[in-house]
Amino acid sequence: MCKTYDAIYELSNHVESDILICSVGHSKIEGHLYKCCDEFGNEKCYEGIITLKDAIVNCCHNEQKEYKWLNIPSKQIEMFAFKCCEK
Repeated sequence: MCKTYDAIYELSNHVESDILICSVGHSKIEGHLYKCCDEFGNEKCYEGIITLKDAIVNCCHNEQKEYKWLNIPSKQIEMFAFKCCEK
């Protein structure tokens, strides 16, 4: 199990915003963290995959792309923060 994956979902229970900002390679990604509940009440979707809704990807060449849904393998996330915590 990926520690980044667990940390993101654990912290999401203690912050005011559901907007996750993360860095993957040379890209900055921002979007609403999607949580789904399983039969045990766990708010995780696919193990090791972070799903963002209405995601905005800022690439290194100042290009911006928007996606309705975006899945990110948590192993590729280099750093992350929630929007309420970003300065």
